[in-house]
Amino acid sequence: MKHPKPSSEILQKYLTGNCSDAESREVNDWYQSLDAEHSELWTGAEEENLYNRIQVRIAEEDRAHLRPAPVAIFRTYAFRVAAMLCVGLGVAYYFYFKPNKTVSETSAPLSEWVSFRNQEKKVNPYTLPDSTTVWLSPGATLSYARSFKQRQVRFSGEGFFDVTPDKLHPFEIFSGDMKTRVLGTSFNVRANAGEATCQVTVVTGVVEVESLKEKKPVILRPAQQVVFAKNSNALTVKTLPENQETKEIWQSVSLVFDEAPMEEVAERLGKLFKVNIEFKDPHIKKCRLKVDFNNQRLPEILDMIDALLGTTYQIEGDKITFGGEGCD
Repeated sequence: MKHPKPSSEILQKYLTGNCSDAESREVNDWYQSLDAEHSELWTGAEEENLYNRIQVRIAEEDRAHLRPAPVAIFRTYAFRVAAMLCVGLGVAYYFYFKPNKTVSETSAPLSEWVSFRNQEKKVNPYTLPDSTTVWLSPGATLSYARSFKQRQVRFSGEGFFDVTPDKLHPFEIFSGDMKTRVLGTSFNVRANAGEATCQVTVVTGVVEVESLKEKKPVILRPAQQVVFAKNSNALTVKTLPENQETKEIWQSVSLVFDEAPMEEVAERLGKLFKVNIEFKDPHIKKCRLKVDFNNQRLPEILDMIDALLGTTYQIEGDKITFGGEGCD
């Protein structure tokens, strides 16, 4: 049964936590009716997961009826709401399939596994049952036991992990013969199947990385990176040089644009994150942004721009292309 979409007033109250029990049930019923085709991924217990996913649905429903405005204004409270919303943008389409093999350290039967593969040409967030968020680059795959009691995942591709702290249950990532173990931190993992090495780069906290064959773990701290050689199982640790002028796409930045044309925004983001930004329609360059990005990563910034201007971005390597209607 498809439930009608709640009014904008009720949705606003839901996002701010001010709705009544009846209004909350109305929103939940509407969301679950939209997501009925993927009910196997719905447990009903992960309130934060629902919170993020409901915002995705609200954004998609609203964006379908909005035309891009020449100037996008995003300030104070409205910005804070959309800043939370952008965390969930892009994950409305879920894929469920059984992985080809299990993680040996986890005893869950094959039928109890959940897998997610980012098949879009954009960086998409995925929230695990413990509220850990993984930002998956295009083509990245994440698999885990549905119960998630042991907080273990198998990962391939590239992704940024923001792990929920839990001292009693360490979080473990298996990428081929490399194992990454943390208690609660944020870090980037690059483990592409076609590359000779894997990399783990720490942003916050402390991370332990080891070769499953050599069993000689190394400890990483912020601004440190380990390179794992697949052919020799060797782990090489290095400290990254501090560069104030450029950032990796998973590093947070704060930026202010005051009615800046998208051409200027693209140039600034391109230099800062070492990417090349292009436009399918030259008229997109004329669209203007008036927005504060507060301590956000490039994927969040790109999702926010999409939400404000009605554009859609795609990423291939270091090339980002904005599509959609432009501004006159």
